[in-house]
Amino acid sequence: MRHHPMHSTIAGLAPFVIALSLAAAPRTAHAAPASHAVPASHAAPASPRAIAAPAVPATATGGCTNVTVPVALGPGRPDDHVISGTLCTPESYAGGVKRVDLLAHGGTYDRTYWDWPQDPGRYSFVDKTTAEGRATFAYDRLGAGGGSRPLSTALSVPADAHVMHRLVQWLRGGDFDEVTVIGHSLGSAVAITEAAVYDDADRLVVTGVVHPPGLSAGAALVFGSFYPAVLDPKFAGRLLDPGYFTTVPGTRGIAFYHLPAADPAVIAADEKRKALMSETELAEAAVRIVAAAALNETARVRKPVMVVVGAHDQVFCGLLLDCTREGAVQANEAPYYPQAPSLTARAIPGTGHSVALHPSAGASFQLIDQWIKSH
Repeated sequence: MRHHPMHSTIAGLAPFVIALSLAAAPRTAHAAPASHAVPASHAAPASPRAIAAPAVPATATGGCTNVTVPVALGPGRPDDHVISGTLCTPESYAGGVKRVDLLAHGGTYDRTYWDWPQDPGRYSFVDKTTAEGRATFAYDRLGAGGGSRPLSTALSVPADAHVMHRLVQWLRGGDFDEVTVIGHSLGSAVAITEAAVYDDADRLVVTGVVHPPGLSAGAALVFGSFYPAVLDPKFAGRLLDPGYFTTVPGTRGIAFYHLPAADPAVIAADEKRKALMSETELAEAAVRIVAAAALNETARVRKPVMVVVGAHDQVFCGLLLDCTREGAVQANEAPYYPQAPSLTARAIPGTGHSVALHPSAGASFQLIDQWIKSH
């Protein structure tokens, strides 16, 4: 099913690579929920010269605004790529403090993972967050949805982390008092690197990633669901290099969900909304996640950390870690974050890998929201 030079390399990482490719869906690449009037933006790549970042939109009255932000793939490089994202703000900020959650999705999703249009009262992290008095900025990772699509081999975890760093700085420049970075799966791997290298956010929330990925039969099923997007009917006619991957039609339910508890309508919509990821960044992220605790980038994270995983996440939970035992998740992750001032780990019952897209979304959001407020 795979016809790409890197496939043999990734195959050797099969039990571990899987976890990283799940992530989140952007609100720009698809129709936005009715509660947000601003249409999605699909910006063309910027010209290869430095571009001044736009001002963060005014946020006093609430609502959502689609924004494009020029970014570079590394320090000292030109801002020749464009991130597409959506900034949503509350009617008023809780306690008068301007806080924002920077939301990073994972592979084969886009920003709508965080702002799911079906039953938003249940599934939209964005709606819940703004109702609690914080802003959100959910963005499409490069190559995934709106904005630029570089060659797949140009995307790496350090490049993605540098982009995230630029977005943190952009939000800081918009007079936000606090920035919380929240990642999911591959987005969590990027967020860990950003925190370890740049240390510029106030706190870190990691969802859909524990160390190392647990071994299970389900992990092989997840890995087997990825293939080159050029072979997929959804992306027919698009000029994609073979290093961009998506999921085989009909496999997202078994790969990303705990089927006994999941909503079939959400899974069906997830199939239609599936996006792209780079095979290169996926393989690289897998190597980083399986690194021993003392050598892992998590050891350099110096801000409060929260880890949230589905109790039935078949990518990360299995023979090596029983995620149905919440205390086991806390004990498993503690050695990986020795410099974090605090570590809080939670496992969500009745939930698979895509934590925010299960009926338990309200419970996971409440835990994250309460943790942010107390840290």
